[in-house]
Amino acid sequence: MSAIVPRQQCYSATSAVPATMTGSVLGMPGQLANESIVEYRQRFEAQLALIEAEEQRQAAAEAARLQAKATSTAEKQRLQAEVEADTQARRKEAQDLLQRHEATNIEKLKFWHFEPSEQHDDATPEEQHKEFLAKLVTQLVYTCNHLQSELANLRRAVENHKGLHEDATRALDSRVQDLEQVAPRPDAGESSSVPSTRQLEERVDHVVAMLGDINTFTAPATISKQLDT
Repeated sequence: MSAIVPRQQCYSATSAVPATMTGSVLGMPGQLANESIVEYRQRFEAQLALIEAEEQRQAAAEAARLQAKATSTAEKQRLQAEVEADTQARRKEAQDLLQRHEATNIEKLKFWHFEPSEQHDDATPEEQHKEFLAKLVTQLVYTCNHLQSELANLRRAVENHKGLHEDATRALDSRVQDLEQVAPRPDAGESSSVPSTRQLEERVDHVVAMLGDINTFTAPATISKQLDT
């Protein structure tokens, strides 16, 4: 015989469950004990507001950092351009002065050269000595001017190589800092750290390749040949 449950018993069993069980009885993710759904919502919205404010603060700080970096870079470039312009002006002034001195000295040495005439065919020992000195000093003037020009070329070559080395070093430092900012924490696990390590190695290899043979620079026979290459 099948048991028949009285209607009154069924009613009492169903009425034992309150109508509001779908909220606080089942609970929401992160909901505290004895916390109503209204209180939970208020607390959740307050946390969202804090998160949004923190995101805005971090975004503003990052924008300020990038702006400061851009301003600093622009200022460095401006100062470098001023220094280069001043250096070029001084170099041109020195070159012009050197050419004027050369022309003046060569003009003075012309009076030491012996020029035969109808009355004076052969040079005296004193005139021969002056002729020799004139040729010697002229050659020395040309040689000194050439060496000064080569020295200026050498200085420019060294400055260029130094600039390349500094640029590569700054690029390496910048890449390392970027990787440090996105590097996983120690508790992130091995699976997340392996790609970052590989990426770091690839970027370091790339920057090292940019350096080339700067540190092994050797001067050629003349700096002009080095600049032509």
